[in-house]
Amino acid sequence: MKKNRILSFIFNGVFRKFRFYISFLVLALAGCWILNSHNESPRETGNKVLFPEFSSSDLNFDFLDVGKADCAVIHNQRSIVIIDGGLKTSKLSVVDYIKNEVIKNDNLKNINLMILTHPHSDHYGQLGDVVDCFAHKSRFRFVTCKSRVDSSSHRGYENLLEKLRHFGIKVEVLKPGNVIKLGGVEIEILGPIKEDLKNVNNNSVVCKIKYKGKKFLFTGDAERGEEEDLINSGQDLSADVIKIGHHGSKTSSSLKFLKAVGAKYAVISAGDHYNMVSIYPNKEVADRLNLLGVQYFVTKDLGTIRFSVSSNGDLKVPRKPDLKEAA
Repeated sequence: MKKNRILSFIFNGVFRKFRFYISFLVLALAGCWILNSHNESPRETGNKVLFPEFSSSDLNFDFLDVGKADCAVIHNQRSIVIIDGGLKTSKLSVVDYIKNEVIKNDNLKNINLMILTHPHSDHYGQLGDVVDCFAHKSRFRFVTCKSRVDSSSHRGYENLLEKLRHFGIKVEVLKPGNVIKLGGVEIEILGPIKEDLKNVNNNSVVCKIKYKGKKFLFTGDAERGEEEDLINSGQDLSADVIKIGHHGSKTSSSLKFLKAVGAKYAVISAGDHYNMVSIYPNKEVADRLNLLGVQYFVTKDLGTIRFSVSSNGDLKVPRKPDLKEAA
């Protein structure tokens, strides 16, 4: 009892002496929490952050801010292509984004092609929701890779396949050299060259989208093994814009591969993961991009990013004063 009275006396004495500073600290922490919550709200609602001026006739390449995951929506007046679908738990809803930013009030507009680069949850996460919402309107094409995954660990992937079967949508595995044409848009399949039985990332569908002379390369999570296969295949890998492989991880984007692509711009789809501060892009990857003079855009810093190609073939690039650019 005496010990408790002594502790109480010490505590009360310290509190009275420093109560002003303690109150100030509590108020400051509360203010920071409120400010942080306010700053996060645009990301949660999926507001546009980096969009150039564009017209309704442009072909838009939207790289969605879905955290450490991938999702790109390519669209114009006639066609919609979706490549990967982000994590199921991503703050941004892919379905809502397509409804509010892509289709808007045009009820005749629908998805034409869906590409799942490989069956990992940060790529197939919300595709089932997209299928549920849009497949009843038309039977779009679904393209993915040939790859084996443990169904018990990837129930989301199995559910996606079940939904596709329900709507009568065939799962297509295309070979390098196959081309899908949507109006004036061409989607050329470049990889995978061969199946990697040990590393699913190296089975990623790699495709190039061409429109009015401009080229965008999508690499999924392809690592150095698949990058080497692509180089050795002798295919034209050149592109104006590249979606950097594996969220900017050091497992991908070798200097040799980046030189073969020769892109002027790059997008890195990365974000905080499992409540930990993101280490993406890896410093080695960023250094390589800077060395080659590639201007890169990171979704975790900038939010959803849009490039546009006009009907005249002009590439419209998002701009912001604090973008990190190569010297």
